Amino acid sequence: MVKYIQKLLKALKIEMVVVWLTIVAAVVLGQLDVIPNGVVLPHSPEEFKLNTIAIVLTIVGIPVAIRLFTLNTTKGLRRMNNEEALRSYHIWSVVRVIILCVAAVFSVAVYYVATSVSGAFCALVAFCVTFYCWPSEEKISSYLEGVNKE
Repeated sequence: MVKYIQKLLKALKIEMVVVWLTIVAAVVLGQLDVIPNGVVLPHSPEEFKLNTIAIVLTIVGIPVAIRLFTLNTTKGLRRMNNEEALRSYHIWSVVRVIILCVAAVFSVAVYYVATSVSGAFCALVAFCVTFYCWPSEEKISSYLEGVNKE
């Protein structure tokens, strides 16, 4: 079982680094003007819409991502063996970081397209929350203890 935990841990850490690199790549693309800078006029309805979407995506996406992970990794544990539980843990970890990655990358794009600070702030918040999701052997072991107790 330790072998499976180590394999899962390695996969989760690689996936997390890929998410971080994706967010950094979005910033680099914005700096290189691949994401067009300042296309949306300041104080325009388009800027308002983009900022609103970025803010809502961040404010709703972060709690939803964390709550979805918690709900789907705790309910129904009685019917899972350890292998199924690890598979479920992996799937929901990926879903969680994808939601956070989408929020961060969209906010980075909004920052460059609309040159508004709220996009940068939302991207920073979503990026920082990914550090909360960093996998550890303790988290996986305590999760498996919950599976075995049920």
